[in-house]
Amino acid sequence: MAILNLDETPVPYEYVDGHTYHHQGAKTVQYKITRSGWQNRQATVVLIVSADGQPLQAIVIFHGVPGGRIYTHERESWRDINVQVYINAKA
Repeated sequence: MAILNLDETPVPYEYVDGHTYHHQGAKTVQYKITRSGWQNRQATVVLIVSADGQPLQAIVIFHGVPGGRIYTHERESWRDINVQVYINAKA
């Protein structure tokens, strides 16, 4: 029998909409304007740990169409990291 603990947390694509941050004393700060709708986009990260404290492979779930543009791009981006990537149309 395996005892696991997991937690899901949403991760927004845009962390500081309308704000900037940089090193203290910086003379200039570049700011990227977000495209319409990006403030609503996010992924879900699922972290799993066994009862003996061993972390298991993390899961990242993106909103999108399986086999679509996001699916292709994100799976490729996470290929070298030990993370399972899923796409869910109703995420």
